[in-house]
Amino acid sequence: MQKTGIVLFFLFVSAAVLQETDTYNQCVIIQERESIVVPFEIPPFLKNGDKTYCQAYEPAQGMLRCGESYTYIKPECVCSFYNVYEATFYHSYSSCPESTKSDMVTQLKCPDCKKYSLNNTGPCINGGKLTCRGEEVAPEITCQCPPNYEGKFCEIKIENVTRICDMVSKYSTVGLPNCTMTGRDCITYSRNRQYAYKCNETHLSQDRKGLPLCVDTENTTPRHLDHTHQDFESLQKEVILANSGGKTMYNLSKLAVILVVILLHL
Repeated sequence: MQKTGIVLFFLFVSAAVLQETDTYNQCVIIQERESIVVPFEIPPFLKNGDKTYCQAYEPAQGMLRCGESYTYIKPECVCSFYNVYEATFYHSYSSCPESTKSDMVTQLKCPDCKKYSLNNTGPCINGGKLTCRGEEVAPEITCQCPPNYEGKFCEIKIENVTRICDMVSKYSTVGLPNCTMTGRDCITYSRNRQYAYKCNETHLSQDRKGLPLCVDTENTTPRHLDHTHQDFESLQKEVILANSGGKTMYNLSKLAVILVVILLHL
């Protein structure tokens, strides 16, 4: 009986050691961060109403003529990003002289917006492409954005931020929001919520250092170790049954051989 207990103790300790290889004191989460990215400043004509900044008096490619006058408007002042993005201001503003055809964006159809804008991209920025569906006016234009950019005119940049998180007691998570909802101090869990991890607030991506995703920290045991745990459970049952049948020494020898095979397999 004493030897049986020793074997069982050894099995339990071995299983505990194997179980510890499943856990990590640290792990990472990867979150999306949105930011407004505009590669230039608000033009002076929108900040101070300086019409002369936009006006020219000789025709050139991309310039919009104000009616039959000899005043032309530079493309950066007609249908580029800020002219449309700041449309609540620009709707009541025109760089054209009074009593001439207006350059207000509420009156410009999409094809004209493409023609009279910087690089013929209309209000699209950050590599976005202008896609005219028909005769929609400039404020209703939508852009086809490249990867990692969103927004009506591709002004929103999406970045992945890697955050390192530390294992904590599940009882110390009270008051912390879930990391799926915030970029501040937050709590996240492994897939089956067996382990809890606190992630400190950061807005800069951290070096992952080869750490697993927090959600996957319960699934890091190799397949052959899973089978080994099952073998240990079978051994425990067999020891108990053998002991009750009066064949303890014979079965202990048999189990010792099986145990050696399992350890060699590891």
